[in-house]
Amino acid sequence: MKELTRETATCIALGYFDSVHLGHRNLIAETKKYADAHGIACTVATFINNAYKQFNKDDKTVYTYAERCELLDGLCDYVLPMRFDAHLKNMDATEFLDTLFSRYDIKAVACGYDYLFGAGAAGDTELLKSYCAAHGADCIVCDKYELNGVRVSTSEIKFLLATGKIEQANAYLGAPFMITGKVVHGRGAGRMFDIPTANVKFSSEKLLPAAGVYGATCTVNGASYRGAVNIGARPTFELTKPVVEMMIKDFDDNIYDKDITIYLHKYLRAVRKFDTPALLSRQVRKDIDWVD
Repeated sequence: MKELTRETATCIALGYFDSVHLGHRNLIAETKKYADAHGIACTVATFINNAYKQFNKDDKTVYTYAERCELLDGLCDYVLPMRFDAHLKNMDATEFLDTLFSRYDIKAVACGYDYLFGAGAAGDTELLKSYCAAHGADCIVCDKYELNGVRVSTSEIKFLLATGKIEQANAYLGAPFMITGKVVHGRGAGRMFDIPTANVKFSSEKLLPAAGVYGATCTVNGASYRGAVNIGARPTFELTKPVVEMMIKDFDDNIYDKDITIYLHKYLRAVRKFDTPALLSRQVRKDIDWVD
């Protein structure tokens, strides 16, 4: 995505946007609406690193920065990458805005109703409104976004993913939950059963859903395929290290070292130990024939 410069007048959406869920998408849509009406660019600011670590949390991100950029492509004109480090964490709220406004030609700022910023989260929407008014910029504050009476939030999506409720998580995300990574060599069991299997190396900061087998689709080399993905251990082979293995239907290409994106659509079953590899193979063939 293009890099925002000082010469580009913009309306900027502030937040983490770590899951690009329906609430985030609504905020971005409002930002885009304002930008289009005023003939300026729509920009979304997001962190390139795991901001939770600055608060000594072990939380992982629903989407990595690269995944967010993929999701934001088409929703906005620019993505503004920001690193949430100790310096930014301890920066005064007004100083943060001073820095932002000095670097870019900001005509308007958009945020959610609960947006907090600056050291100690001292900055809020009232401070932001006041600052924008003093600097000749408009301020757009979006209301709480709900789906079926439930506030859509990253924390709720994380809970749904952690409990394997992938279809509900997808409803809040506004798109199927995805995992991007690179295809690496595995143990070769899939080929042994004549079931093409992609073992995926993914970011250590990536949040994975509950262990299980999911109905999935994937894109690789510009083409889409369906199948099933195993997330977790491989107890039939006495292997306890969690992995992401995509079993691809009607596929016969060599995709080692290729980038792959997996989309989860439906929880199929728990990971379990089969008495023999042959029984596992029979079950996997059923798994990859899942129906939407």
